[in-house]
Amino acid sequence: MKILSLVIFLLIHPVHVSLTGIEYDTTNRCWSLFVKVYSDDLEADMRLGRSAGGEISGEEKDRFFQYLSDRVVIMEDGRQLEMKLTDIVTDGPEHRFTLRAEGGKRVENVTVINRIMTRLHDDQANMVLFSFDGIEDGYRFTPADTMKIYKVK
Repeated sequence: MKILSLVIFLLIHPVHVSLTGIEYDTTNRCWSLFVKVYSDDLEADMRLGRSAGGEISGEEKDRFFQYLSDRVVIMEDGRQLEMKLTDIVTDGPEHRFTLRAEGGKRVENVTVINRIMTRLHDDQANMVLFSFDGIEDGYRFTPADTMKIYKVK
């Protein structure tokens, strides 16, 4: 009976969460990102368009890239990195994406912005695992808190 009550509660009040892993390879100066989101929320948030206005359109892969590059941003010392979408996996109720970006030689500060579904759900939690040359941090981004700066040098 307790399990049935919990299942009913979760159906009535769904969890609004995404997971992002960000890792920097110092040898190759390359950023790797992994993003996992629920498919139904992803489609709903994509229909809202870009954060600064404008539609997300085109073929499916282009639409996903436009969405991700708008909602997840990495900056090195104030310079936004250009990411490339390298893999898309759709598995039942979730989408998983892999992105890559080339990093700079000397970096002092890394800014991470995560706005995944922050206009869609007031209780959205975007969990980020950040790794840079021995620095490892887990952070919970919310609609009210979409940016974190890491001092890496």
